[in-house]
Amino acid sequence: MSNESVTPFADNWAYLKSELNWLDRLLMLAVSRQRQDVKEVDRIAKHSGERATSHWWKGIITLEGPSGYDEHRKPAARPPSSKTSYSQQLEARIQASYQQGVSLALPLLRDHLHLSLFEKNVILLALAPEINRRFGRLYSYLQRQDDDADWDLPSVDLCLKLLCRNDQEWQRAREQLSSPNSLIERGILEWIDASETTLLSRHMRLPDIVTSYLLAQQPDPDDLVHLVQPLEVEAAPVVDWLIHERPTQPWRSLIVPETLLANLKALSQTVKVNSEGPGKIVLLVGEPGTGKTSAARAIAHALSSSLAWVDLATLPEATNDSVLNQLYQPVPGILLVKSAQHWFGRNPVLEAAHLQHWLQTQRSQPGLTLLTVHHLQSIKPSWRQQLDGVITIPRPDEVARRKLWKQALPTGTTVDRKLKWTQVAQQLELSGGEIVAIAATAVSLAQAAKSPSLTLEHLQQALALRNLEFPSP
Repeated sequence: MSNESVTPFADNWAYLKSELNWLDRLLMLAVSRQRQDVKEVDRIAKHSGERATSHWWKGIITLEGPSGYDEHRKPAARPPSSKTSYSQQLEARIQASYQQGVSLALPLLRDHLHLSLFEKNVILLALAPEINRRFGRLYSYLQRQDDDADWDLPSVDLCLKLLCRNDQEWQRAREQLSSPNSLIERGILEWIDASETTLLSRHMRLPDIVTSYLLAQQPDPDDLVHLVQPLEVEAAPVVDWLIHERPTQPWRSLIVPETLLANLKALSQTVKVNSEGPGKIVLLVGEPGTGKTSAARAIAHALSSSLAWVDLATLPEATNDSVLNQLYQPVPGILLVKSAQHWFGRNPVLEAAHLQHWLQTQRSQPGLTLLTVHHLQSIKPSWRQQLDGVITIPRPDEVARRKLWKQALPTGTTVDRKLKWTQVAQQLELSGGEIVAIAATAVSLAQAAKSPSLTLEHLQQALALRNLEFPSP
């Protein structure tokens, strides 16, 4: 399919209408099959007892014509078609819309979280009754044979029956809905009846904040960071010094110079292409708060990988040997070693031979190891020569600071008209980390004062708490 023949969606609603048309056809096919199934059961069953136990004998007793099955899935998948599939056509239109600058909420959410096709369609099933009650009535009909309650929201069982074509897909999809990184755990969906004894019998709905985003006429991609990140980051210490998390920051969340962003993407692509090759060890250099950890998270997100990190500055000196020994074990995903000057600086706490052996081990296995320091000179030249690269992250310029201030505010924050971010960014030469911390304090002060908006006074108070002040114009 050529790009010239692809028609982009006019807006988010045009995309949703296309998806709902597909869902309507899927549901009507399921309704037709269920009606035919009920008709066959009624024809064979001689009394209510046989009708009630039909799920035991359907597919075992041979009826006239093809055997019936107690699920919507067919026993064998149809042979692949040579024509472009609906999903391929839809994806082509989505990409064409992106190129035209049209934001589509559900595809943006899918890309932000690296969702599977099944997970994306589960969200669509939960969203449909919020748009048209017809979908709720269809869900109620399809689920009535298993549940006397009149549910207008989809159950796990209904989602699996509608969206899975075989047992292998059913098994993978069920695992996705019950895993620690599921849509439920991320806060994208929530249970209505979590007290039910089985997963299949639970029903799902979208939180109002997620529904509002998905139905927006012009969804803002930047809102996803605030919408999803607080709910989905999974950070649990494996030991008291090594932290594992599943980053969610996409490339667009990084506010850095274009050349730097290109270098980070190139590093990510190199690791992806050489996934079976030797490991890479790269040094990230930047002052506190410039975004070294954020860059590592963005790389991990781009690679659909987890991130494990340790800050050597927080370790008691006596524990460094045991930490190094445990890091010989392969770490899933990307390893980030902060404050690397404690090991590779001019006054290391470990013997050079042990560190040399560890670096060789890291390079002998696939993956990416990132080291961070505030200043390049804090790493001995002999160690720098052994690294696969050095990437320097500068302090943000005025334009970047203005974007950082806006990004640091929670979604929905009202800002007083007298508070001009252009002026703030021009006069306060702060790092990204400082901006995030000060913005959070200012918002907390506004909330404590029950102020309807964030004002210049709140910002000045937040700066004063850090011994800073807003210069006069």
